[in-house]
Amino acid sequence: MKIFLNNRPIEFLTTPPENLMSTDLVVQYQPSAKFKKTWEDFKRYEKFRKLYIIDPEMRMPETSAGFASFVSFFKVIQAAGGLVRNEKGEFLFIHRLGFWDLPKGKIEKRDIPGPEYSNQDQSSARIAAIREVKEETGLQKVIITKELTPTWHIYTEKETCILKKTRWYEMQADSGQKLKPQIREGIFLVKWTHPHAIHCILSHTYASIRELLLEVIF
Repeated sequence: MKIFLNNRPIEFLTTPPENLMSTDLVVQYQPSAKFKKTWEDFKRYEKFRKLYIIDPEMRMPETSAGFASFVSFFKVIQAAGGLVRNEKGEFLFIHRLGFWDLPKGKIEKRDIPGPEYSNQDQSSARIAAIREVKEETGLQKVIITKELTPTWHIYTEKETCILKKTRWYEMQADSGQKLKPQIREGIFLVKWTHPHAIHCILSHTYASIRELLLEVIF
């Protein structure tokens, strides 16, 4: 799995990769101050383009001691969003803060499922994903078709280092619905894009979104 700090990946592996570059930073997980210092060096010095965290026990990263130790360095936020496809095979993107993005947002208390939801829909992440897609794009009806690989990225907010996990869902929506960008959230354009034109999106989006698109569309 990968976590992104801007466009710089942090990757968790069981063994060191071959053909390391001089700009790669590698650390063997161990419960010590050295582990945190390596992360802080990577964060501070942009000359390091990749960070590899090696832990032989990391068969399932999210349950490993190395991953848990790394996560403890941050405030963790849970979010959810959608990759929406229409009947023409086009995908829906928003343009926010100078980048192409997918509709997403934090999972909130209001997303706790109530009695009106079916068993299939009873997940705070699923409810949040649908709510955020509707709010940010203006769509009135979307249907989740499957769950996708989650993404992780790091950012700083008010001097707090945050690790955000976003759960993604592929969704279906009718292209005849009116689109309305959520301007108060900095979104000024919502656009259906054919897969043949996705390369324009890839060069002007976030690294974590790029990884998701390459996995799902290509």
